[in-house]
Amino acid sequence: MLKITFVSILAIFFKLFSLSTAKATSYSPVVIALASFTKECLYYDLYNDDDALVVSYQVLTGGNFEIDFEITSPDGSAIISEKQKKYSDFVLKSFGPGQYSFCFSNSYGTALKKVEITVEPDKSMESLNQDNEEKPEDIVSNHAIEEIDRNLAKITKLMNYLRAREWRNKSTVESTSSRIVWFSVVIICLTFAISVCQTLYVQFFFNGRSRGFV
Repeated sequence: MLKITFVSILAIFFKLFSLSTAKATSYSPVVIALASFTKECLYYDLYNDDDALVVSYQVLTGGNFEIDFEITSPDGSAIISEKQKKYSDFVLKSFGPGQYSFCFSNSYGTALKKVEITVEPDKSMESLNQDNEEKPEDIVSNHAIEEIDRNLAKITKLMNYLRAREWRNKSTVESTSSRIVWFSVVIICLTFAISVCQTLYVQFFFNGRSRGFV
C-alpha cells in the first residue's frame, strides 16, 4: 500500500512538472514596444472550430498606460475592439480555422509604451475530452493535477499583475522625478532673475535719491 501511494505521488509530481515546464517554455509572455502613433500585430493559427485561446495583456510602461487593442478573424472582420485599455484578460472562442491577428495601437501620448501579451490554448475543453477516454483509476490523479495547475495559473496571473503595477509605479516615479528636476531648475533661474532685478532696482533707487539731494 505504501509503495502504491509513493508511486502515485511520484507520477503526479512528474506530470505536474512536465505540464508546468511545457507551459512555461511554449507560452511565455511576449513584450512589444510601441512607439507613438504606431501599430504592432501578433498572429496565431487555429485549426479546429472547437479551439479556444486564453488572451491576456497589460501595459507595463509609457505615459498614461492606455492603448487600443483589436482581434481580427481569418475573414478580416473585427472580433474584439478595445479602446484606451491598460490591461485585459479573456477567453477567445474560435470563429473558424485560420490565422488570427492581435494588434496594438499607441494613439495616446508621445511616450514609448511596452505591452506584455500572452496567448495560449484554453485547456478546459481538452481536459473534458480527455476525461471520457481516461481510465477510472487515472481520473483522480489527473483531477488533482488540474487543480494544482489552476492554482498555479491564478498565482501566475497575480504575480504578473503585481509586476505590471511595479513597472507602472516605476515609470510614474521616473517621470515625476524628471519633472521635479526641471521644475527646480526653472525655480532657481526665476529666483536668480528676480534677485538681479531687485538689486538693480535698489541700486537705481539710491543713485536717483543721491542726485536729488545734491
